[in-house]
Amino acid sequence: MRKALIALCTTGCTALALLAAPPVRARESGTYDITVQRNLEVRLSDGRVLRADVHAPADPATGKPAPGPFPVVVGFTPYGKTPSAVAGTFGGFNPYLVQRGYLGVVVDVPGTGGSQGKFDLFSPDEARAGAEVVRWAARLPRSSGKVGMLGLSYVAIDQLFTAAEIGPGSPLKAIFPMAASVDPYRDLFTSGGALNVLSPLGLVFGYGVTRVLTPFVELRSNPLAAFTLAYEHLLQAGPFELAFARDMLTNGPRRYDNAYWKARAPERILSKIVANGVAVHLVGGLYDVFQRGEPLLYSGLQNAAAGRPVGAPMVPGQPVSPKYQLLFGPWTHGDMGRGVDMNALQLRWFDHWLKGRDTGATDTRTPLRVIEPGGASYSTSHYPMTRPTQLWLRSQGRLTPGRPRPGERPDDLYFTGLSNPCTRSTDQFAAGLLGICTGPQRKPARSPGELTYTTTPLSRPVRLAGPVGVTLRATSDRPETLFTLTLEDVAPDGTSTDLSGGGQLGSLRALDEKRSWPGTPGHWIHPYHRSTKASQKAVPTGRPVRYDIAVRPTFATVAAGHSLRLRIATADFPHLVPLADLPGLLGGRYTIEHPSSIQLSIAP
Repeated sequence: MRKALIALCTTGCTALALLAAPPVRARESGTYDITVQRNLEVRLSDGRVLRADVHAPADPATGKPAPGPFPVVVGFTPYGKTPSAVAGTFGGFNPYLVQRGYLGVVVDVPGTGGSQGKFDLFSPDEARAGAEVVRWAARLPRSSGKVGMLGLSYVAIDQLFTAAEIGPGSPLKAIFPMAASVDPYRDLFTSGGALNVLSPLGLVFGYGVTRVLTPFVELRSNPLAAFTLAYEHLLQAGPFELAFARDMLTNGPRRYDNAYWKARAPERILSKIVANGVAVHLVGGLYDVFQRGEPLLYSGLQNAAAGRPVGAPMVPGQPVSPKYQLLFGPWTHGDMGRGVDMNALQLRWFDHWLKGRDTGATDTRTPLRVIEPGGASYSTSHYPMTRPTQLWLRSQGRLTPGRPRPGERPDDLYFTGLSNPCTRSTDQFAAGLLGICTGPQRKPARSPGELTYTTTPLSRPVRLAGPVGVTLRATSDRPETLFTLTLEDVAPDGTSTDLSGGGQLGSLRALDEKRSWPGTPGHWIHPYHRSTKASQKAVPTGRPVRYDIAVRPTFATVAAGHSLRLRIATADFPHLVPLADLPGLLGGRYTIEHPSSIQLSIAP
């Protein structure tokens, strides 16, 4: 049941009639009951009306609202406030907090659920509405005037924009965004300019379904008003869903990084969050769709607090603030925080910032906590946390610390466009909802569309901890190329487990060197591509071209006796699908030339 509800809040699956009323929750001794006021009107300054449900502590003996005052925790959701409340923390509402003396407020964002307006993904208008909601929540009866925010995915990203919009000295004191993006274009929509079809199609059309159906859940006592809102929400399909689909199919404007995406990248507003004094506790996942961006949100906030460029790597000796924390574990979008007592963690965070209690929430000099696959954990302060280590791609499928020797033969592979869909990548970018193909597998060392490069068995464990960059030199006989990369842990029995991956469309290979993080001399540990229409250039045929490819950061220990493997392929189906780019790719033959190499973040 929990996984189905999470699916609702991450992909828009809508068994909405079943979610009309929250289930009865057991109350612990010494805590409050919960009473709910539904569909309170939040009138914005421009006249639009949003609708909110307020879940308040109640006297367990009488059932009447407790006098308070209580801090408020807000969830600002596009998935319908009733289904979101059923989904709990993921949807922006945690009854555990209400039972311990918080008002829980869930509000439909403009153009969704029971709220008026036009839905516009992470628009500045939505941020302004979020700020007005926070101020409204601070003025509620029995409110202490202090506000926090909570939720996952879209609900998490809206927290960041609201925290930036609210201004200094506001009621908003702390937020708890789980699975948030630093840059939706690079984290989700593309990988190295290669189009991610799996996630955006599910999300884009999922939003449309929930927008149209949730009014009938939120306003079920007024069918005419529900029908009117549903129709208004449906009209947004043209400027949003259909525009996205058109641009994906035709390489239209939103296919590239541009002003649309820049306005929707939380990276640009992190310094405002810091200036506004809002505390941020991030939660991210090694297998999340936003795997790339979550550590960058942490480093960006820490850089802003230290007066450094937000997009730069943190540097040794840089001051670190416990006001900005990240918990990063082996989780997908759909099981974020599994195995961790998130109730206790959220209560500790909000009690400190909203109630002024000494909970120990900021008693740390290492506010980045990592939980690896298998359960090993450690805390650190900086990201990246180590200097890069370089390994070289060699003939006969070797991956070694030594450079290639003169005369080593290059390797050929062919564009296929299709690949085995049973991969970690497929499950990851389906928000972890498939739950398949994530364990060890026996894969071919090479095929027409794949090459692998493998180290000798490790003499000691190797802890990977951060960004990974690959430099390929390759010749193509076609004007477009597609490289998909997988970093694997190879066991002594020959089976391998996917650790992370990345991709690169050849025509969008141009780097922004000012935004890229340097590795060993002449290489990049975190390549940052321009990915604009103006930067797109056809791949010259018949001569070597350099590609600097980002692999999503990984945090995992490879055991002694195991090997590290880099898999280079020409497809990652159904994750990366070259729709309008296909004509330039068909029939392509690539030759991987020397020297090519990989940059790894290896912790002591």
